[in-house]
Amino acid sequence: MFGKQKPNYFFEQFGLVISYSLRAMEELKKGILNFPDTSSLDLKNSVHAIEHEADDIKHETEERLAKEFMTPIDREDIFLLLDAIDDLTDSIDEISYKIYVRNYTDLPEKTGLFVDVAYQCVVAVNEVVKNLGNLTNKKIMDPLIEKVRNIEEQTDHLYEQNVHALYLRNGDSNSHATVVGEDVYGMFEYVTDKCRDITKQIEIIMYKNL
Repeated sequence: MFGKQKPNYFFEQFGLVISYSLRAMEELKKGILNFPDTSSLDLKNSVHAIEHEADDIKHETEERLAKEFMTPIDREDIFLLLDAIDDLTDSIDEISYKIYVRNYTDLPEKTGLFVDVAYQCVVAVNEVVKNLGNLTNKKIMDPLIEKVRNIEEQTDHLYEQNVHALYLRNGDSNSHATVVGEDVYGMFEYVTDKCRDITKQIEIIMYKNL
């Protein structure tokens, strides 16, 4: 039904909006890998500029939706999926924002590991969204969705192991290193949760349209 049709405006917009999530994640990754040579203020501003562009496109899409007579999937599903993608971009923006406002001058030693796995998850969910033209083809969609979920579960385990290690090493929940580590690692784990949430919304849409 979907795969042979001319690309639909709303499916194209989903792909465009999710591309900004990936751009934001790439900008965040670049800044963190160069931290503190990249200042926290510059990082915050550069990531937020991408998030702001994504908001503009989301609002444009919602305005078109309000005027559209025919839509490829339920209007409510379009709104909910746009919101889920927006939540992902916001969660990436939130990391750069909190690093700045909390004035983190250095980052926990395993931050690079969490950056990498969160980046992989955003890349994977980007592929899911860009294949929405194959919405009713479970042979294509299921493996793409499963990849996102596997990465999200991997991140949960990484978070558990590394936060536990912080408490073992520092022996005090009030230790600065423990507080910062748990905070930073948790923010990246949250990004992968938002990726998983997008796939959940897409699965709901899939089963409504099979």
